[in-house]
Amino acid sequence: MAQGRPKAAAKRPKAAPAPAARGCRGPRKGGRTIAPKKLRVIQQQKLKKRLEVGIRMRIEQETVQRAQSGLPKKLALVTAPAPAKDKAKKGRS
Repeated sequence: MAQGRPKAAAKRPKAAPAPAARGCRGPRKGGRTIAPKKLRVIQQQKLKKRLEVGIRMRIEQETVQRAQSGLPKKLALVTAPAPAKDKAKKGRS
């Protein structure tokens, strides 16, 4: 008489899930662009960003000048105050 448990039957491999079921994970976090690894591309992106900022600032300045020239009173621009770090430290001590 044999001792011990009987050997388990060999399991069949499971079928791969359907392609539609694999892609139903929902939206993913993070950026959708892959960062370039080439220095030349990075420099081009920095230049492009700097030019865009400069153009946008120039357009804003021209808009303000045109608005000021058409008004009888001087135009006052509202800007966000810069955070003062020194004042916050002095108040805590």
